[in-house]
Parts: sequence; C-alpha cells; structure tokens
Amino acid sequence: MENRKDLIAIINKFFDKKIVNIDDLIEDYYSQNETNLKRSECILVVNSFLRYAHEFDQIIDKCTSKKISKSNLIIRNILRMALVELYILRRPNYAVIDSWVEICKQKKRTKPFASFTNAILRKIINEKNKIKISTQHKIPQWLWMSWKQDYGVDVANKITEASLTEPPLDIYCHKKTKLDDKFIEIEKNIFRKTKAGFVEDIEGFRKGQWWVQDISASIPAKLFSNIKNQEVLDLCSAPGGKAMQMISMGAKVTCIDSSIQRVQLMKTNFNRLKFNPEIIIKDILNWKSKKTFKYILLDAPCSATGTIRKHPDLIFLKNKNELIRHTKTQQVLLEKALSLLSVHGQLIYCVCSIQKNEGIKQIDRLLKKFKNIKRVPVKKSEFTQFEKYITKDGDIQTFPYMQKPGGMDGFFISRLYKEY
Repeated sequence: MENRKDLIAIINKFFDKKIVNIDDLIEDYYSQNETNLKRSECILVVNSFLRYAHEFDQIIDKCTSKKISKSNLIIRNILRMALVELYILRRPNYAVIDSWVEICKQKKRTKPFASFTNAILRKIINEKNKIKISTQHKIPQWLWMSWKQDYGVDVANKITEASLTEPPLDIYCHKKTKLDDKFIEIEKNIFRKTKAGFVEDIEGFRKGQWWVQDISASIPAKLFSNIKNQEVLDLCSAPGGKAMQMISMGAKVTCIDSSIQRVQLMKTNFNRLKFNPEIIIKDILNWKSKKTFKYILLDAPCSATGTIRKHPDLIFLKNKNELIRHTKTQQVLLEKALSLLSVHGQLIYCVCSIQKNEGIKQIDRLLKKFKNIKRVPVKKSEFTQFEKYITKDGDIQTFPYMQKPGGMDGFFISRLYKEY
C-alpha cells in the first residue's frame, strides 16, 4: 500500500509541474522522502505509466459516461496506475482494486470517488477483451498527425508502436571487456542487452571500458572521413557520447556546451574513461574562435521524438510550440557552425528526432541559402551496414522500429561540405 502511495505521489507531482523530466523528479523524491519502494521498481512502473497513459485514457473513457474533469486529474492518475498493475504488471485483480479504492478513501479530496473508482476498474476488467484502441490514439494526436503527414499512416503507426516499447541497453566498448552472455554484438564495438538493470553493476563500467550509446547515436561520427589525429569541434556536446566515440577514434576533440549541469555529467564520464578533451562551457552563439575547424559535429537541440522509448515523459513534455522553438534554434546553430567550418571542411548535422522540420527540411533550407555548402551523400558502398537507413538524398534517417530485435532511436543525420 505504501509503495502505491509513493508511486502516485511521484506521478501527481510530474503532472503538477510538467516541465521537469521524470528522472530528475524521481531523484528528488528519493532524496527528500524515506521509502521502501525499490528504485528499479519505481522506474519500471512510472515509465510504464507514461508509455501507456494515452491508451489507458481511451480505455477509461470507454467505460464511463462521466467525464473526469481536469481538476480531478488525481483520480484519473489513480485509474491509470491501477491499469499499469492490471495490464502491464499483471497483478491479481482483487488486490489491485481493493488497494486503490482504499487509497481513495484515505484522502478527503478522493474519498467521494472511491465507489466510482471501484466500479470503473471492475467494468474495465469485465470488458477488457472487448476494448480495442487504435494505434493513433496511443499518443498525443498532434504528434501522430505530424508523423502521418511526414511519412503516411503505416509508418506513423509503426513509429508509434515501437516508441511505446521498453528499449534494450546498447553500450559502445572501446576496450576489450568481459561482458555476460546476455549481451550480443550488434555491430563492431556495440553490444546490446535486452534488460538493462543497473548500468553501474555491469562489468567494465568502473574501469571505463565502455559507455552507454544507442546504435543510432554511434552513426554520426562514423560519417567523417578519417579523423585520427585531427581536430574536431563537437557542438552541443553534452552528455558526451559522440565525443567519447571520436576520442576513441583518435580525434582531438573540443567540446562546447552551455549547460553546466550536463557538462558536469560529461566530465564525470570522461574521468571514468580517462579521456581529457578540451571542454568549453559557453553558449555556442556567443562563442568566438580564433580559428576554423575542418571537422565539426553539431548534435542540435531538438524535440527528441526519436527517443520516446527511453524517455516516455517526452510524450507529455513536448508540444507543437516546443517544436517550432527548436527549429528556429537549429537554424541559427547550423549557420553558426558553418561560420566555424574551414573551406573544404565537413559538417555532420544530426538530431535525435523523427520530425522532418528538424531534419531534411533544415538541410533543404540551408542548401538553398548557402550556395557554397553541398551535401555529401552517404553511399551504400561506404557503409553497407547503414544501407536501409540511407534516404534518396543520401542522408540517414533511422526509426524506432528498425534494428530488430530491440529497435533503435530515431535519428536524422546529414553530411555537409564547405566548397569555398
């Protein structure tokens, strides 16, 4: 019972704020409260809640004629949490219903809804096999419609279903590591495990033999020509996965990021790996360099819709206005990156987004405006392993339903060249 109270407290706090990512919220809750709730169970339940909330809302609404007002969001959250237990954790019906009804009775605000909660949950259980929810209603409509507009109904549905699955753990090994047999090598140096567990407990973590990096996120750095012993400017660098990869490839990397908190996390990772790149904490737009760079990687801030599998809170944190803001930021960052790029230099632009406005449309706009910038199409002959990700224009676009089993993050990547 107490664990359920902890879980609903975390969820209610998230919906009260809806500006703080769920990982930070969980961290704050554990630092401020004594609880017997295991952190691993908390993360599992809360992430399941966020993944399936829209689908559960459809189920709830189909089983009641009464509209649950926004002021009674706590009741809706109780019903959603009960459905996580019933549908995902598959706990006994009677135990779930009795516990949540009892929790309703214990607070003045929710006590009048105890009978309502009991009736709805029993009706859902009785009609469970009759209720069918279409894929497009499992996420916010603006998001599904944007995918439909960009790629069509079938792809939009595939993206949706894949985005709502629990992701595996991918790690990039730069040193020989003795991993357990649950890891499989899915590409050179990249190993995958279905159930992550605690990352810190995996062999080689404390020795700095690997870092966490989705297979999609490993692609951008590979698109450079040989960067061994070359200077590379890594813009919007934190938390540093791509910088670590380029350092392991022999590059001399300069990392720039404006977030002190994210840079601190990056430094912690660098220290663990015994890497020592130059790190500059500054807003890129206000940074002036005395020299230009032959190789630049820009991993621009974005809507991150390609990473919903790992961060289901994004379903609630992102909106249309956020997307518009990101596209404007990406435009100015791209132009700043070009100003820092040497003639005959390469710029890799990438975003962990599926939205065309943040990917192909940004590049089309850039190429139209700057005649000295050319796309360098990625060829199948260069990277046979990327063949199914290469677009007709020679960019890379990955989707969460690719790289089976387990999927991958959605990424857009373009390779550019400064002609003069």
